[in-house]
Amino acid sequence: MFNNRFFRSGVQKAGSQTKHEKSGNEQFLTEISKWVFHERGHLKAVNVKHHKVGETDEPALYRINDELEYSVEIYEWSGTSWEPYVANDVQVQFYMMSPYVLKTMSHDKKGLFSTSFKVPDVYGVFQFKVEYQKLGYTSLSLSKQIPVRPYKHNEYERFIPAAYPYYGAAFSMMAGFFIFSFVHLYSK
Repeated sequence: MFNNRFFRSGVQKAGSQTKHEKSGNEQFLTEISKWVFHERGHLKAVNVKHHKVGETDEPALYRINDELEYSVEIYEWSGTSWEPYVANDVQVQFYMMSPYVLKTMSHDKKGLFSTSFKVPDVYGVFQFKVEYQKLGYTSLSLSKQIPVRPYKHNEYERFIPAAYPYYGAAFSMMAGFFIFSFVHLYSK
């Protein structure tokens, strides 16, 4: 496959019977060998970060319904240096058994991919996952676990407006019980 005969072989152009042009074998094999030896199409991810919106520190856990931001820098090896990678199809999954959130990340054309989303109303151990596979590039597989907890008992609202009918029902039952008891005890 890499011998000179295949590199210099010619192809006959359609419609012509004598004109031979150089085939693309040499260019194809040069490009594929660059890819195999990571001289082209090699991706790397650095600075994987996640934090609550408005903060910069990475927390040890999140609470349900928190707003968070996720970012990663992706670079491509150009043969001499790492250049920012630009693509519109890099996605992050917020995953527990199956993806609860799947977001396409936006980029700043300097290699930084980021997105923000709301933590689902489910608690457990989640993972941030980036599984990026594109033809002609090495694949990226990033994963990081993070626990998500429910609200603590003192983090809920004291009186929930949607529960007023239930509060009314409880107090009316108490009032009815006292009136029934009073009438039953003091009647002849």
